[in-house]
Amino acid sequence: MKYSFLLLMVLVVGCSSTQEKANTEAPKNISGKSFKKEKPLKNSDVPDYYSQSAESLSPALQDETLDRYSVDELAALADNKDPLVEISVRCSKGDYKQAFAVASRSFIRYQKVAAYWNLVANCHLNQGSQRKALLFYNKAIEITPNYVPALNTSGVMYTRMGQDQKALVAFERANKFSKFAKTPRYNLAKLYLRFGLAESALPIFQGLLSSSPSDADLLNAVGSAKFLMSDYRGAYGNFEQIPRGEWSRPEVGLNIAVTLKKLNKLDDAKKVFSDIDTPKSGGLKQYYVAVRKELGE
Repeated sequence: MKYSFLLLMVLVVGCSSTQEKANTEAPKNISGKSFKKEKPLKNSDVPDYYSQSAESLSPALQDETLDRYSVDELAALADNKDPLVEISVRCSKGDYKQAFAVASRSFIRYQKVAAYWNLVANCHLNQGSQRKALLFYNKAIEITPNYVPALNTSGVMYTRMGQDQKALVAFERANKFSKFAKTPRYNLAKLYLRFGLAESALPIFQGLLSSSPSDADLLNAVGSAKFLMSDYRGAYGNFEQIPRGEWSRPEVGLNIAVTLKKLNKLDDAKKVFSDIDTPKSGGLKQYYVAVRKELGE
């Protein structure tokens, strides 16, 4: 039985300040009259991150992405007066119309800021407009060639398009230019797992886990890497630290069920499997069916 589907975790989409690539035109439906007194900011005038003191259920990447924030945390961020934060929050909540409206109002002031273009790209990517997203990512990279958020999120886009080799290049380049950014490392390690390179992925995941030892996704990632290396006891040691409420998630529970089976704990494996929510997506659904057959269910 093949276990490549062990690694089908959702990729993190982007960093806290993301950018977009566009043709050099401003977003449509924008009136220049309102911005006559405004001068464009320089790229260096705008910080590429924001921080929050609030704890998150998945804190490891909390300072770099909105994808792991709770609904309440996003609501609190929505009150932020920074238009870049507002664009990011509205996109994360699926409020694309207002996100693009804010982007249009902010064009004159932020047109030379890489983070601005990357944020718009993320909105297009989340909507499924991959070609538009790529244009805006390229615009961000044109402004700042080594801009890590755009490199990272373009890597995510290539992953969604099934172009794993291009995604790998983007993630490795992002990691090269920012050794301390957690999101590119996380995405790079997950891609290594998809290629079966558990030995390369494991130290990256372990490094991230050391700073967030209770992060369920990282515990699952470390356990999955150990599983692929046939270290079943070590894998279960990480899996059992994941809160039991998370075990019903197929991307978590299926890994645990197979590991217990490998440890000759078939009854425990079946019990875990019986509590897993039936997945609807293609990859996870195939893995679910394979595990069910493996367990004799």
